[in-house]
Amino acid sequence: MIDYIEIACRWILGLQMFFWGLNGFFHWVKVPPSDPAIDRFVQACIDTRFIMPTVKIVEIFCGALLVVHLGVPLSLAILSPIMFVVTGLHVLHNPKPWGVLVTTTLPYAALLFFHSATLLRLVH
Repeated sequence: MIDYIEIACRWILGLQMFFWGLNGFFHWVKVPPSDPAIDRFVQACIDTRFIMPTVKIVEIFCGALLVVHLGVPLSLAILSPIMFVVTGLHVLHNPKPWGVLVTTTLPYAALLFFHSATLLRLVH
C-alpha cells in the first residue's frame, strides 16, 4: 500500500513540476492573479531573465526524473528551495493557500518522508 502512495505522490508532484515548468516557457495556461506581494515577487524573478528560466528548467528536469523514477532523492533535494519559496509565499500571502498546499506541498512532504533515509545519506 505504501508503495502505491509513494508512486502517486511522485506522479502528482512530477507531472505538476514538468507541466508548470514547460508552462513557464510556452504559456499554455495563464496563471491566475495572486496576492500583489506574490505577483511582485514573480515579476521580479521574471525581470531578471535568469531566475525564472532557471527555476523552470529545474522544474522540468526534476519533474521528469520523478515521473520516470530516477534519482528521486536527488530531485527532491534539488527541488527543496523551490518548494520552500512556493510554500512560504502561499502560506504568508495567499488567503486561500490550500490548493497549492494540498496539491504540491503535501506530495512533496510525503516523498521526503518516504525517502528520508536516502536523503540523510546524501547530506552525510
